[in-house]
Amino acid sequence: MCDWVKNFTFVPSNLHFMEKIKQLQQDFADFMAQRDFNGQPTELYEPIAYTILQSGKRLRPMLCLLANEMFGGDEQQALWPALALETFHNFTLIHDDIMDKAPMRRGMPTVYQKWNSDIAILSGDAMLAMAFQFALKPQKGAELAQQLGRVAIEICEGQQMDLNFETLKKVSIEDYLEMIRLKTAVLLATALQMGATVAGAKETDIQHLYNFGINIGISFQLQDDILDLYSDVATFGKRHGGDIADNKKTYLYLKALELASENDRKRLEHLFTLRMDHDEEEKIEEVQAIYDRLKVKEASEQVMLDYDRKALAELDAIDLPEERKIHLKTYAELLSGRKK
Repeated sequence: MCDWVKNFTFVPSNLHFMEKIKQLQQDFADFMAQRDFNGQPTELYEPIAYTILQSGKRLRPMLCLLANEMFGGDEQQALWPALALETFHNFTLIHDDIMDKAPMRRGMPTVYQKWNSDIAILSGDAMLAMAFQFALKPQKGAELAQQLGRVAIEICEGQQMDLNFETLKKVSIEDYLEMIRLKTAVLLATALQMGATVAGAKETDIQHLYNFGINIGISFQLQDDILDLYSDVATFGKRHGGDIADNKKTYLYLKALELASENDRKRLEHLFTLRMDHDEEEKIEEVQAIYDRLKVKEASEQVMLDYDRKALAELDAIDLPEERKIHLKTYAELLSGRKK
């Protein structure tokens, strides 16, 4: 079981949920263990096994399997899109880490750091191809592959927007929210969509479930922005304040600009022009002091709650008895209280 699941306070009514999550995680782990991620040349395949067999949150497979279970689908069929999603997600991380020059992922060296960028690119490309192979395995495989293809393009659009933000002087909060919708939320929504599709759910219910995923995905990324600064590296698995060090225009930064006095705004804008030759810790501390003074963490948490409420409204609209939705609803509530 993932460490962050252990942070959840279970009461007797949640014991069945705990057992269900443990069972799905074990079923998925067993299914993955049956796949052979080794091959020749070893330089291509070792990074794939290194990445995909790490104990990440496996959030997307769990959403896929919970959606499938909610609609009474066959778990053996749903394990294939779940594996496709996990493989695809890890492919995006390998390439993201190259673009972000990130040294650590899940508390371990990133693939391009452990090997090199050329190997990381090739291994990532192979994982992308594998993801489509997995998506095509079950019934409705063509539909699942179409969904995966669509989200792959949307994630590229979101990634390009994120890259554009690095050189744009002005980025609106609306543009930022659209970027994280594309870069993060659409994959969570597609995980739910694929699980419901393989279960044969109605199109209207699949759409409500997809919208649910979009809203929890945006909330999830906003929380990621907060945790980057307000969590320690041992818990979060990434370096403290990495977004500030890299001059990333996150929700915290954009909200701070909106709330700041003229002096604070100018100081923030100046700090976010400084590069690696500046004292990184000093910069992070000064930016955090401004954020704390402006209470942008609290403002960001309020927006997260708004998206959580929208998500639950979409879940409520699905034409199923409430008891069929309880596992997914509890999982969403768990995500909103995660520590990493």
